[in-house]
Amino acid sequence: MIAMAIMVVAFASILMLQSNALDGAGKARQMNVVSMLAKSLMVETEYAIEGKTFAEFKKEDSGQFKEPHQDYKWKREIKEITFPNLNVGGAGGAATGGDAAAAESGSTDAADKITKLMTKHLSKAIREVVVTISWKRGKGEQSFTLSTYWVDLNHEFSVTE
Repeated sequence: MIAMAIMVVAFASILMLQSNALDGAGKARQMNVVSMLAKSLMVETEYAIEGKTFAEFKKEDSGQFKEPHQDYKWKREIKEITFPNLNVGGAGGAATGGDAAAAESGSTDAADKITKLMTKHLSKAIREVVVTISWKRGKGEQSFTLSTYWVDLNHEFSVTE
């Protein structure tokens, strides 16, 4: 009787370990498929946006994958990056005496203007692209998000504020 109880506990433990291993392998396979779908969508987006300005491209798009991945949905967002106002301040010149304050103020004003122009240019030339893949799992929904930054190297630099 004791030997039978030991065997039942051992078999139950083996079955539980096997079940956990199969569940882990299934999750790993699913994450492999999801990451492949996200990377594929990111590459498709890169080809679609090539040669276009950010204004010509949809800021948000979504859909569902075709067979055999029809259980997965996708969403793509192209977000404008807002840079903080980088106030240089305190960039003094080499002037002496009473002209020092005026020279410092002039160089600070120029530095502030250049900083504002650069910040504005970078905000217009850089975008964050976010791809989200979602799928049903049990009663809920899970998602996987991938993001990258793209730079429009053809964006013209404007000297006006």
